[in-house]
Amino acid sequence: MSQEITERQQMLATFKEIALINLNTENASSRVVGTFSKEDIKKYLKDKSNSENQKKLREISKQLYYTSSQYRRLINYYATLYNLDYVIEGFGSNPEKIDPAKYKNLYIKNVDYVERMNIKNEFTKARLITYRDGVFFGYARVSKDGFYIQELNPDYCRLSFIDATTGLLGYSFDFSTINSTNKIESYPDEFQRIYNDLQNKKGNKDKIVRIESPFAICLKANSDIYSIPPFVSLFEGLLDIADFKALNKNNEEIGNYKLLFQKIPMRTDKDAQINSFLIDKDFAQVFHDNIEENLPPQVGLMTSPMDIQAINFDRDSIDKNKVGQATSQYWNEAGVSELLFSSNSNSSAALKSSIIADESDSSILIKDIERWINEHLKATQTGAYKFRVRILETTRHNKDAYLDSRLKAAQFGMPVKNEIIAVMGSQPSSMYLNTYLENEVLELPLKLVPLQSSHTTSGDPNKKNGAPTKNETDLTDKGLQTKDLESNSAG
Repeated sequence: MSQEITERQQMLATFKEIALINLNTENASSRVVGTFSKEDIKKYLKDKSNSENQKKLREISKQLYYTSSQYRRLINYYATLYNLDYVIEGFGSNPEKIDPAKYKNLYIKNVDYVERMNIKNEFTKARLITYRDGVFFGYARVSKDGFYIQELNPDYCRLSFIDATTGLLGYSFDFSTINSTNKIESYPDEFQRIYNDLQNKKGNKDKIVRIESPFAICLKANSDIYSIPPFVSLFEGLLDIADFKALNKNNEEIGNYKLLFQKIPMRTDKDAQINSFLIDKDFAQVFHDNIEENLPPQVGLMTSPMDIQAINFDRDSIDKNKVGQATSQYWNEAGVSELLFSSNSNSSAALKSSIIADESDSSILIKDIERWINEHLKATQTGAYKFRVRILETTRHNKDAYLDSRLKAAQFGMPVKNEIIAVMGSQPSSMYLNTYLENEVLELPLKLVPLQSSHTTSGDPNKKNGAPTKNETDLTDKGLQTKDLESNSAG
């Protein structure tokens, strides 16, 4: 009896060694978004005032930015929504008391400095970081011929004050983070002076110092006091999208699986006993191994003395729309129209309303940037006359309409020519020099004579038959369909 039990145990051990297909859906090594969970996010959000939790949320946002196409497109959308077209205008001066020559020279001086700031490039980078991390800490590095904003690690900075005069956010820097890796030489001169002073003060343990300088800049994507990403509420939805994608992939793989079954022969005669195999376990294992070595990855092999019912993995029963549903829910929770990133619908009216709401949300950060630029100019530029930068409310979507409104205003003598120049993408200095080059040097207006036609000799060149053509963004869904079908072309 004991011998029978021993043989049975050996046979069962052999069957255990015969592995089936691994259908583990939690294969972390193959997951792109897999270093944190929904529980982690909830834990960090529960105590947003904790600096370590804020740091963790920023790390998650950075990882999602590089691993989730939906999150990256959302951040880039807001960071590049406004064109940052600007004009430089005077203020605080009585026109009757202005010296034209001095005013012009001082204006050109301010234009040169502002153009050196490279507003579009520097503040587009700052906006991207602000929307990704929730906050941007920087310091303007200014030289004779250059200007750039050095980004500071948010882990080393703290939102610590609001300037009572300007209303701008201010930050403190933790100089205890300076070490052999984070070298002080990579920081601005002001930081190096503060660091050296701290080193010379014996017994001074407080290394966190407020940076009160017109070169220091701090931007936030929203009005709260926490340095956390503004779209942190979307993190769980992004994990849902990743999970559904992984599930779909696993289901597709299951649909490709096949299972081969080879049955071990057993005695069936009248003298047969329990576990009476016609071949021993070693012989069965040899055949199992030989077959398994020549099978592709999607085909599994099982060796058993029992009859086995076939299991079919029907890929047609898989709901493949879960990813799309999760993605749509993500855009809805973000408050951004999915139509901006998808061609599944053409509801132009809803899209236009969504864009207007997005522009309104983004305008707060744009006004903060404008205010910092003007406070910086006030502190660095001197002269009898004052100038400031005004960032125009032009975005990628309303640029044409904005330009059209300014052209109409110019027809009534409104002083909007500089705005027209800015919207068309020209810098003030290049426009003045190009005008001088074309008119005075090359004399192009005298040499480029238009051909005589009905448009140049008589009548209103802008007059056309029928109603004025609408911009495509102003058309309804039915209007777009009519235009595509050219149903009004006849007659």
